[in-house]
Amino acid sequence: MQLYLVRHAEAVERSEGLAEELRHLTRRGRKQAAKLAKRLKKTKVRPGLIITSPLVRAVQTAELLAIEIGTDTVVAADACLASGADPTAVLDLLRGAATGMSIMLVGHEPQLSTLAAQLLGYEHVAPLAKGSCMALSWRPDKPERSAGFNWYAESGKKLITSARKALIRPV
Repeated sequence: MQLYLVRHAEAVERSEGLAEELRHLTRRGRKQAAKLAKRLKKTKVRPGLIITSPLVRAVQTAELLAIEIGTDTVVAADACLASGADPTAVLDLLRGAATGMSIMLVGHEPQLSTLAAQLLGYEHVAPLAKGSCMALSWRPDKPERSAGFNWYAESGKKLITSARKALIRPV
């Protein structure tokens, strides 16, 4: 099964008058998401399901990706991908959804890099940049190191196919 971990694109800064869950994408963030979507489409990424954090910035990113990738993609929100949620809950969600289809998760840091580290059997991996995607081959039947690294795509940069360069990049 292909698993795509996507960090939401750039959102408006935190401010006193705006609730965290209502922070939305900036104009630059919308461009980041659109650019990523075009790259994913060109790379032939076709998830059957996109599961997103319910926070506005993640939902907007997921919707922009779904529009570009194709109309057959289902988008669903789940609280286990919300900012600050326990990344291990995502594993339970994935195991429940594991039907052989490709799944894209749209969420936040540090949950996504923590999840990637758990699946890859690493102590930790570098944080995903805003508006980026990490592709993994996931085998839910394997208890440890259940995933293999495929590639990492960051908006406006070359596709990284080296796990070492992608997972241990400077912050």
